[in-house]
Amino acid sequence: MSDVESPQPDGLIARLTQMEKPADVVQAGATCLAQMLDGFNWVSSRQSLERRRAGRREVITLEKSKWNRSGQSIQFIVANLTVFDDGLAAWRRANPELTVRRPESVEAIVCASSFLDTSSEHDVMLTRPEERWARLEQCATHLRGTALPWFAGSADPERLPQTVPDTLLTARGFAQDLIEFLISSGHHAQARELWKRVLERNAAHQQAFTAGQDMARSGEEPRWHTPEALGWSASVLRLR
Repeated sequence: MSDVESPQPDGLIARLTQMEKPADVVQAGATCLAQMLDGFNWVSSRQSLERRRAGRREVITLEKSKWNRSGQSIQFIVANLTVFDDGLAAWRRANPELTVRRPESVEAIVCASSFLDTSSEHDVMLTRPEERWARLEQCATHLRGTALPWFAGSADPERLPQTVPDTLLTARGFAQDLIEFLISSGHHAQARELWKRVLERNAAHQQAFTAGQDMARSGEEPRWHTPEALGWSASVLRLR
């Protein structure tokens, strides 16, 4: 089986209804789902639907149920949403003094979220062959109204300070990564605007932000995804 699968729809439908083993049904279902979403492919090695655009990679991660049994129950859940950007990864490698250490696997990360933070409807039941295609169409419609707008919120650097979801701007969330994304793409004014929005939403963490700024002045580096790291970034990136 190839890493990225894009068979023709007629073959997909036949394959989807003929499969019996849960793993095969989920693979076929995920490939069908990718065909229903504009620009997405199913990447089997990462169990994710992915769309690439000019160095940006948008990822919808799927998970098989551990309770899947042939003829009894076959389902998967939409688990996570993630955005990666090649330009941001290059900027971080070139400017290590302006960013904090993070695992190499997420060097390019812009933001991420559990799908449960976006929707309470996250499971897709594929047990009955005759219902599989309709269930996937329902899922695709739901993703167009939930996941795709979530991706769009961080897609345009010019508008990102207004469009990015509030859930990403918590003191322990992805505000630092989003600010770095704006800086890496040359949008300094938007980075300052986003920092102001973060401050307004996280007034209770002002002391930690100040501590992070003190760390920057003394040459210390905070841990990624901490309130101190946000204050540190505001200092080293000259957002104040």
